[in-house]
Amino acid sequence: MSERAQISETPPHYDVVVAFMTVFFPQYFDPDSPSYVDPEIMEQLIWLAEEARPWCLPEGRQNFAQAMYAAYLVSLRSETSSGSISIPVAGPIVSEKEGDIQVNYAAPASGGSTSGASKRPASDPWDAWNKLWSICGRGAITTRFGDPMRNGVAVSNELVARARAI
Repeated sequence: MSERAQISETPPHYDVVVAFMTVFFPQYFDPDSPSYVDPEIMEQLIWLAEEARPWCLPEGRQNFAQAMYAAYLVSLRSETSSGSISIPVAGPIVSEKEGDIQVNYAAPASGGSTSGASKRPASDPWDAWNKLWSICGRGAITTRFGDPMRNGVAVSNELVARARAI
C-alpha cells in the first residue's frame, strides 16, 4: 500500500474472524491457491465486515457472522476483478428446460414453519451471514435514530474512511 493511506491498527475482532475463515475458507490463506487473498486486502475486508456484525447476538456468533460476511466480500472482490459472475445459491436448485430455454431457480422453503427461518444449512457465506443477521430483525424496535445499542454514525464514518483507504 504505497500511495494509499495505511491503517496502523487491526480490526477489533481480527484474530477470531481470521480463525473462523481459516477453518471454512483455508484457500484464502494458502499462497499456492488461486483463491489466495493478500493479508493487507484481507485486513481491509475484515474492517468492512465489522459493520455487518449482528448486534443482538452474543459475541461468538457476531464473530462468525463477521467472518462469513468477510468471505462474501472476498467472493465479490474476486468476481468483480476477474469479470466472472457466480450465481448466488439460495436453496435447493430446481431447473426447468424446454427447448433452448433453461431456467434455474431456488425452490421456496417448504414446511410448516411460520417464523420464516429456513432449517436448511447455509449454501454460501452470504446466506450464512444473512441467517444470523435476520435474527436481529425479528422483534427488534427500529427508530429513525438507528440502532439504540450503539452509535452507528461513528462506526459508519470510521468504516467509510477505511473503505476509501483501500
